[in-house]
Formats: sequence, C-alpha cells, structure tokens
Amino acid sequence: MHACLVLQQGSLDGFVDLAARFSPHIERPSEQTALLAVCGLERLFGGYTEIADRIAAEAAAEQLEISVAIASHPDTALLAALHIGGVTVIAPGAEVDVLGPLPVDILPASLDTLDTLTRWGVETLSDFAGLPPLGVIERLGEEGGRLQALVEGRGSRPLRIARPPEDYTAHTHLDEPLHTVEPLLFAVSGLIHGILKRLSSHGLAAGEIHATLAPHHEIRIGFPLPVEEPRTILKQVQLDLEARPPRRAIHSVTVALKPAPPRATQHGLFTPPAAEPEALQTLLARLRAILGGDSAGAPEILDTHRPDAWRLRTSTLFHGGLPGETKRAGTHTGFRYFRPALPAHVTTNREHRPQRLDAHAIRAAAGPWRSTGEWWTADAWARDEWDIGLDGGVMCRIYREHSTNTWFLEGIYD
Repeated sequence: MHACLVLQQGSLDGFVDLAARFSPHIERPSEQTALLAVCGLERLFGGYTEIADRIAAEAAAEQLEISVAIASHPDTALLAALHIGGVTVIAPGAEVDVLGPLPVDILPASLDTLDTLTRWGVETLSDFAGLPPLGVIERLGEEGGRLQALVEGRGSRPLRIARPPEDYTAHTHLDEPLHTVEPLLFAVSGLIHGILKRLSSHGLAAGEIHATLAPHHEIRIGFPLPVEEPRTILKQVQLDLEARPPRRAIHSVTVALKPAPPRATQHGLFTPPAAEPEALQTLLARLRAILGGDSAGAPEILDTHRPDAWRLRTSTLFHGGLPGETKRAGTHTGFRYFRPALPAHVTTNREHRPQRLDAHAIRAAAGPWRSTGEWWTADAWARDEWDIGLDGGVMCRIYREHSTNTWFLEGIYD
C-alpha cells in the first residue's frame, strides 16, 4: 500500500520531515506532494485507516494542512489526495467506488484524449471505468489503457525514490603545517581515493576537482572527460602545485569532486586504438605548466558574427562526431587565412568597387558583404568584404574597415 500526502498550507520543511517520519522510501512528484510506502506500519499503528489518521494528527500538531490518501497503486493514491480533501483510505477493489464521482478531466491525460472522452459523453471516472477495456485500448492506445487501470487501481509500479543530493567533499586537518609538494600530494591522494570510491558506488565519475589548501591556496581543474582513475587526478594536482606552489604553510586540505556521468567508449573491430584521453589530458597539463595556463588547448569558434572569432578551450577538448558520421563527398574550396590580415592598397572606381590590388588588376569582384556588431562595446567592428579574382586565376578576399577606411588582404582561396 502507498500513501500520498499533499501540502495545502504550512511549512515545506515541516512537510518533508513529516513524510520522512513514516517512511524512508519517498517519491516527490512535486514540491508539495510526497508518495511513500506504508507497508509494514500496521504493526506500529494498526490498520491503514489508523495510519492515515496518525499522519493527519501529526500534521495538525505541526500546523500543517494536508490531505492524505492511501491506496494500493501509488498513482491512484496521488489522484485521490489531489482531488479529495481530508483523509481517504481506498481498499483494494474499491477504487471506482471512491474515485467514480470525480470529473474525468482530472486524469493526467493529453488534451486529445480528454477531448475524445468528452465527445464520447464520458463525464466522470466511473463512466470511464465502465467502458470496455479492449475498446479503450483500440481507440485511445496505450494511454487509454493506462488511465483506465489507474482509475481501477490495477497494476503497480515501484516508487521513484529521489536520492538526496550528495556532497562529494572530504576534509583533513594536518597534524603539522606542510611546506613541500610531496607530503601535500600524499594528503590529497587519500582524500581523492575516498571520494572516487563513493562516486563509483553511485555509478559516477569526476568532472572537476576543487581543492582548498588552507589558508590561502586553491586548485580548480576541469577535466575534458569524466575521470575515474585517481592517478590521473593526482597528476593534474601535482602539475598545478609545481607550477603554482603555495606561498605559505598548509594547515588543512579540503577536496571536492564534481560528479559527472562516466564515459562510455565504443571500440571498433577494424579501427586502430587511439591514445587514451587521460594521457592527452596529462600531456596538456604538462604543457600548461611549462607555457602558462592559457597556452594549450583546442580552438573553439565563438557564437558571434564577428569574422574569425575564436578562443582557446582548455577544459573541454574532446567533441567527436556521432558514430557512423561521414563527410560528404565532393570538391571543396579551402581558404588560407593571413593572421594577422595584411595591409593592402586598393584602388576603387566611382561606384566604390575595387579595381586594383596593389599592382594587380582585379578581373572580377563580388560584394560588398557588410558585417557589423557589438557597437555597444569598445571592441565594435564594421567592415565590407569582397571576393576578387586576379590574373592567373588567383582568388582572394579583401575587406575595408569602416572606422579607419583602410583595406586589408584577409586570405587566399586554395
């Protein structure tokens, strides 16, 4: 049997505590609703009527206004508690007798299904329960059969118990202040191993580490892919400590790992194995330790209309295509960018169309394509682009900056 509690008025924290007093197995369909299993409480409180009365009495003592319903099916109990006030106990087989007078539009059904039932002249749940089950399934499909079983209390399902949020954090206070990297790594290693065991038991991996070395040192490292090996995380911490050693002695260590779904890898029978992402991640960490924090990563195109806008992505490096994704066949034209763009001397005619690029005559020109953006910032841009053709079949792109009225050669088509 299952009980449903619906909070009408009162403290939400008190409502949660009230449900937890009667069962550790609680499903929360909404913030003000709780479904809980009450099987086994008969030995403590008596029958199910006494259990419902006890829940209502303790709610009144906590100044909570609730409605309580007990039924064999959790969704049936939910339906009764939402639409029948006070205390309702539905014995197995008596669902239609109790829920029958309720209007049919309270069912958790789609608008099309409710519209169909209205056109059939079905007004109450008892009318709906009286329809032939096979006919309901033939005309309304799986949803109709599920709704009719809900009204009649047929079937069952397990509660979707919400797991309380876990805090994957560990802390240790050092017996003596530490000044060097090696003993610090030993202290951090024990904390990382313990947290990873907890993550693994919950089917999770680590997506980020945040270590606080009191009093004034912090380490925050994001992993490109979820990590399950403590050695990989410890190596990242070691490289960070070697690049930025603490300036003061460390008195305590706190490590927090951000949970992430574990990585699933599909290997092909005829595809040679690639390097493990953890090895590449460690290599990049070494490069960042030598060259600087923002000197190694992968280019990422920014979501902007600014030409050739990009940044270096250091935390999420791996964005592979979908399995089986193939490139389209055909001939493609490549473009070779000049970074930075080369200053150019362009001669234009009366219509402001380019005629010459330095000493070369322009045989064909397409444009202009004007692009502007971010006028509200100090880094605004506005320019006119042209694709031009020179002697010998050379094609290139030039543009004029509006702010300075200067021309640049951006690149050449291959």
